[in-house]
Amino acid sequence: MLINEFKVHFNKSLIDIYPQNEVNSFFRILTDHFFQWPPTFSVLNPDHRLTANESNQLSAALLDLIKHKPVQYITQEAFFYNRNFYVDENVLIPRPETEELISWVLEDSKDNGAQRRVLDIGTGSGCIPITLAKEENNFTIDALDKSTGALEVAKKNAQRHKVEINFFKVDIRESISWPYPLDIMIANPPYVEPDEKNKMLPNVLEYEPHLALFTPHNHPLFYYDKIIELSRTFLKSGGCLYLEINPVHATALATLIKANHFDYIEIRNDIFGKKRMLKALKS
Repeated sequence: MLINEFKVHFNKSLIDIYPQNEVNSFFRILTDHFFQWPPTFSVLNPDHRLTANESNQLSAALLDLIKHKPVQYITQEAFFYNRNFYVDENVLIPRPETEELISWVLEDSKDNGAQRRVLDIGTGSGCIPITLAKEENNFTIDALDKSTGALEVAKKNAQRHKVEINFFKVDIRESISWPYPLDIMIANPPYVEPDEKNKMLPNVLEYEPHLALFTPHNHPLFYYDKIIELSRTFLKSGGCLYLEINPVHATALATLIKANHFDYIEIRNDIFGKKRMLKALKS
């Protein structure tokens, strides 16, 4: 089959599922990943005849896309803060909103030359601590997650990006101790309520790990409550807590934090205008 013929087939198979710009993007991502073709290759070479291997790889990926599998899980690559991260179904796909949270931490830290101890809670792919380590030399970073599979992904990414992160298998639902006082705590915990499942797209609901997405029933602030408990003991006076949040519960979360020895609380909107990030300064 000629590449142009396959592109027509690819488009017809996906156009009722995804917007046209996403379909075009998928094709470019897949051909770059599988064959290292430049974005213009298929346009400039419409009569290129696909080899059996090329056809098989693209056809298998197309079937996955029809089943709503995220393209990042097909390629096992996600782009985050100008870097490629390995991802699989043990971890959430990194989002641009989380990049904004990291930018906030870096913005607050740029004029401080002191060495600071940072803890990332629920590290998943490791995109948060690894990015912080690459962007800021004065951070000593620990990261924890309760999922063994997620920690394996995070360690693989730390090796890929040549940074030293101390990873720990820890479940914050249980009582834990921490050996170091912390200057910064950062977390993007599960914050989607189970009742919101009917509003979610199938590529998220059917493939991304529910362990990293959903709160317990009737307890939307459950994980934040656990993080705040840890901060009372392990975060230094004057230390900062940075959280990615559910916009629906921003006010309730701010009230909860204010009642737990934090002097200053700021909430910021994400690029979509939603209340998505919170910073709190411990008294």
